[in-house]
Amino acid sequence: MSEYPTTQERKTTLPGAELFWYVLMNIALASGYFAKIPAKKALADFGLVELTSAEQFWYVLECIAFGAGYFAKIPVKRALSEVRLGQ
Repeated sequence: MSEYPTTQERKTTLPGAELFWYVLMNIALASGYFAKIPAKKALADFGLVELTSAEQFWYVLECIAFGAGYFAKIPVKRALSEVRLGQ
């Protein structure tokens, strides 16, 4: 048996508590939304998702702000490169 979950076993939605905290983070100056953009950019670099035009705009703006978006993306991209996404 593989240590990685199959496509059917992967979690695709947030549990109630995580959803609650994500919504609360977004009420406070959209911090949850801005925090997820670098991770989504890392996924886009691997061809797994596409950024919306708004997310692309905010990612560039985050990168202009002392490279914050880029530096937040690096650990996520490294973690994804260590995971075998094909399994």
